[in-house]
Amino acid sequence: MRRCLALILLLSAGAIVTGCQRRTVAESLPATPAQLSQQFWAVPDFSLTERTGSTITAASLKGKVWVADFFYTTCPGPCPMLSSRLSDIQRLIGPDERVRLVSISTDPEKDTPEVLQQYAERFQASDRWLFLTGDKAQIFDLGIRGFKLPIVEDRSAAEPITHSTRLILIDQSGAIRGFYEGVGEEGPERIVGDIRRLLDAPPRPAS
Repeated sequence: MRRCLALILLLSAGAIVTGCQRRTVAESLPATPAQLSQQFWAVPDFSLTERTGSTITAASLKGKVWVADFFYTTCPGPCPMLSSRLSDIQRLIGPDERVRLVSISTDPEKDTPEVLQQYAERFQASDRWLFLTGDKAQIFDLGIRGFKLPIVEDRSAAEPITHSTRLILIDQSGAIRGFYEGVGEEGPERIVGDIRRLLDAPPRPAS
């Protein structure tokens, strides 16, 4: 079994995150609140390019419940598992226009809209599943400061980008409501249940 590369990342919030390239990155983040009674913080504004060439911003997703993840198309390890989990969520939610899935590439230099389109077809993504690319500095800042998740780049490594395997649930106002492990034994049922609870609840402004 290939040896993992251990990493320690000090985030701007002061939390120390450890992990490795072939395993889930362990984050010091809150668990999903009971009955979604808590809002963590609002997602900051961003402007990224979708696989169709359209521009997606935080404002584009207002009024939607959405699930975000970070990935890259050449990742041989956890990324296909993350995408499979999102594919399961897509199947269970069905054609609900109030829900979006948002996959953000951490390797935008390689993951052009055309590459993302091919990757999306591999997982039978509908037009409600967005695949975003754009400026790398903005994407890293969004992940590390916006979502408070680790992203580390080491081009000399066999797997050059280490990122979180968390799925993030965001409500209609743009507030983060929960973090979920995107790989491993836990299935999609818990996050799907929370998505449906948010859809049934009256929206409230982000704090």
